[in-house]
Parts: sequence; structure tokens; C-alpha cells
Amino acid sequence: MDARSASAWSTVFGYVGSGANIDVLKFSHEKAFFKKHGLDMAMIYVPSGIMSTQAVVAGTSSAATAPVTDVLNAVAEGAPMKIVMVNIDRFDHFLMAREEIKKPNDLKGKKIAVSRHGSFSDIETRSFLRQWGMDPDKDVQFLQLGNAASRAAALATGGVDAAMVTSSFIPMARKAGFNILFDMSTTQSRFANRSVVASDRLIKEQSHIVKAIVAGFVEGTRYWKANPEDAKAYLKKTYRLPDADLETLYSGVSKLMRSEPTPDLDGIRNAWESIPTLKARGTVDLGKFVDTRFIGEVLKEMR
Repeated sequence: MDARSASAWSTVFGYVGSGANIDVLKFSHEKAFFKKHGLDMAMIYVPSGIMSTQAVVAGTSSAATAPVTDVLNAVAEGAPMKIVMVNIDRFDHFLMAREEIKKPNDLKGKKIAVSRHGSFSDIETRSFLRQWGMDPDKDVQFLQLGNAASRAAALATGGVDAAMVTSSFIPMARKAGFNILFDMSTTQSRFANRSVVASDRLIKEQSHIVKAIVAGFVEGTRYWKANPEDAKAYLKKTYRLPDADLETLYSGVSKLMRSEPTPDLDGIRNAWESIPTLKARGTVDLGKFVDTRFIGEVLKEMR
């Protein structure tokens, strides 16, 4: 049965965090791309990637966005879900620091905010510090402060010296006089970052809903890239930024979001190996953690 002619299928979709992936998700929902594919999709905010995967396992949401690192930790322990899309396949945060911290080595002895130990922001920060010859466990102090908004707030109030934040916080940070030490998206290696996961039960029993989620997100992403004025109008309404900042934010989001978000195993392997407890398991068939048929069908139909 074609989704366009079917009565609406109801589903609950969980989303976590902020930044490019969530901006485009909400934009796609507002522009009715999911509804176009037959979905009556209720979106619920979940505070963390761990809770997002837990919600899928518990059935609170049938599908969700989640950092790939959190998904891999969950499925490695037997969580019944699959990665069906990888929307961003590179690091996507900016390392922001107080005005007097002007170069990476100035971070020695300083406090850096991350979401939690083992989270994506923690992995990114540790990767950055190692690139600059520092020992993350000895040269800095990590504070676990939650999502990007909480980390940015801690930086603004002086509670920390630096923090990994999403692009949406760059205009505020610049106005406050903070320095951008590094744009993590310029790192060349592929790293599976932001994903969409679906429960094994949904995939088995209601595969049409999974396909509709994938189709709506892909179509919304492509519309975002092809219609910058519509996308920037959405960003202006959401963040209340001046035009110059909107252009920067729009360009950053568009650069990160993939028009063909296939779950490529090379990027997933890099994510797996960034987690010490998972890397220690040795060779693992990562293909069993993904289901590429939905994105494959959608991309074929859109060509």
C-alpha cells in the first residue's frame, strides 16, 4: 500500500540534543514531509542519547534520533534496535573557550564541560586533546553537565573554561567574547555521529512506518538544502538571530547533513573503536547493528 494513499499511521518519535540534525528534523516535521508519507508522528524530546535508546527499548518511542556511540553501547548489550540512517558522519561540535584561552595548549589545567563520560561530546573532546599532545585524563578536568545548552550556560557563567557546543550556540558565544578553538567538523576522518534507530519490533511488524520516517527525513533534508530561504526563515523563527548569523548557521547545518544518509560501516567502525570497552571486544560484525534496506529503497525511488 502506498503511504501517500493510506490513512495516517500514528507513531511516536524521540529526539535528543540540538544542532543540525534536530534543526532539520523539526523543519521536516513542520513542513509536513512525514505527513506526506502517511505518518501522524508525535515527536517527544529526550534528555540524552542513553535515554533515547532506552525509550526505544521500552517502547515509549518506536524510533528515535541518537548519537551512534550511545546506540552501539546499547546494541552491544543486546538492545533490540537497528541503525537505519546516519544523518551526520563526522564530528559536528565546536570547542569554545573563555576569551583568555587562545590556543589548545592553554587548556592545560582547565575545566571542560561534556555531557557525560563516554558521551559523544566526551569522545570528541578527548580526540581533540590527543591531537594536540595532551593526556585527557591528566591535563584537564572534565565536568559532566548534560546537553549543549547546559554546557554553553556553564561557559557563560564561568563555571567551566571550555565546552563542546553545537553550531546554534556560536552567535551567542561570539557576542560573549568566547573563542572558537576548533571546528570539529573539519576533522577529515568519517565518524558515524547522528543516527536514526528503530526497534526490531517496529522493523518486523510495521516496516512501512520505518520507511516513511526515512523518506520524510531524507526529503526534508533535500528540501532544506534546495530552499535556503525557507530554511533560514525557520532558523530565524527558532533562534531569533540577525541575518548574518543566520547565513552562518544555515551553511553549517547544510554542510553536516547528508542527502544520502546510508549507515556506512567504515564510519560506524570508527565510532565503535572510539569506545574502549567496545574496542576491547575485538572483531565484531557491525553489519548486524544496521538495516540499510529502508534508505536503499528510499534513495532508489527518489532518483
